[in-house]
Amino acid sequence: MKWQRVKYQPNTPLGANGQKVTASKAHTELSKQAAKEGMVLLKNENSLLPFEKGTRLAVFGKASADYVKGGGGSGDVTVSYTVSLDAGLKALSDYVSVYEGLSSFYNKNVRDQYERGVAPGMTVEPEVPAELLKKARAYTDTALITICRFSGEGWDRTSSYDNGIESGEPMWKESQKVFERGDFYLSDAEQRMVETVKAAFPRLLLY
Repeated sequence: MKWQRVKYQPNTPLGANGQKVTASKAHTELSKQAAKEGMVLLKNENSLLPFEKGTRLAVFGKASADYVKGGGGSGDVTVSYTVSLDAGLKALSDYVSVYEGLSSFYNKNVRDQYERGVAPGMTVEPEVPAELLKKARAYTDTALITICRFSGEGWDRTSSYDNGIESGEPMWKESQKVFERGDFYLSDAEQRMVETVKAAFPRLLLY
């Protein structure tokens, strides 16, 4: 029998009685549950997590707004919606509150970079204005630092750009400009952000 791609497209009836599975409510709930069970907490010093109800958060890092839902090429997934970390935390306002000054700063910065043609996950970490940092610290003693990465078909994470491996992918070349030592490592801008936040906040979570 001839193999036909159309037989294996998303939303092919695969469930009981020919039910369409992909993008159904049951499928979405299953995906969310799998994501929850697949998360790994590497360290929890001083029992910082889970956050107590009413915790105030200062969320740092462009990854709070620059949401990377997956990779490129065959690693990409068509979805009906995405929720950034910033938006997700705000949806949990009964439990935690986010400092709006930082939220607005990162959302605007990422939006401006997108408008200049920068792809999600390839945005540059912006410098946090000193006055904004001061206001965030006055709001709370608890900071959440966010970091994100993007990879795609034909190129992957690298610890060095001098390893003799080269990809023709434009995104791989763009990665060299953003991550000076390879994207397994923090960029210089990310390192400065982390050190700045560490110096200002006694309670710190890295995401």
